[in-house]
Amino acid sequence: MVILKCKDLVKRFGGIRALSNLTFEVNDDEIFGIIGPNGSGKTTLFNVITGVYRPDAGSIEYKGRSIVGLSPHEISRMGIIRAYQIPRPFTRLTILENCVVAALSTQKISYNEAVKYSLEALELLKLGDLINVPAGSLLPFQLKRLEMARALACRPKLLLLDEPAAGMRKEEISYLAELIDKIFNEGTKIILVEHRMELITRVAKRVMVMYRGTKLFEGEPKEVLSAPEVIEAYLGEGIK
Repeated sequence: MVILKCKDLVKRFGGIRALSNLTFEVNDDEIFGIIGPNGSGKTTLFNVITGVYRPDAGSIEYKGRSIVGLSPHEISRMGIIRAYQIPRPFTRLTILENCVVAALSTQKISYNEAVKYSLEALELLKLGDLINVPAGSLLPFQLKRLEMARALACRPKLLLLDEPAAGMRKEEISYLAELIDKIFNEGTKIILVEHRMELITRVAKRVMVMYRGTKLFEGEPKEVLSAPEVIEAYLGEGIK
């Protein structure tokens, strides 16, 4: 079943088209990967899906309902939650408080429920021993985990991950792949934007390659890796 359908999306910034007639679908039985060089429109796409930007043209449907024109708050209440590439915690709050704030802002739940969901997310991200530590004192890899924990505390139905493996060592990527699989298998649908091909090839069932705001190619990871147009436009740059 299609859970997210984007058709002919256009987003302009002055005379620049960040998205140009972009069309794709995400099914509920797959982790959907998105790759492409810097400036290809990946983050803009996430901003459009989550209501940060309104598209200049085109449609976005989530489970058959149009979400174009809804506010970020309304979209998050529907269960579409985003984890940012660059973590944005409240540095003076503890990591538990960071997660609780996120949970309460996106769900109609009690404080106790928010704490429960937050503790579960922090344990899953191996941060359970640091719940009273201020977010501003965390190491970079811990901040990346906190960003995912904040998203999971919101109990997403569709989770948008923006380069979660950025800056990670190989062993950390292996752990991240297992975590993403676990989250998906427990019922959360996932769209993954990523440069690290070792993560994409391990978890994604289908991959869309973006280039200059358009869809350059779409297929299974092995098809993407061998497509001449993808190699020329992106993979030839040298992927970490």
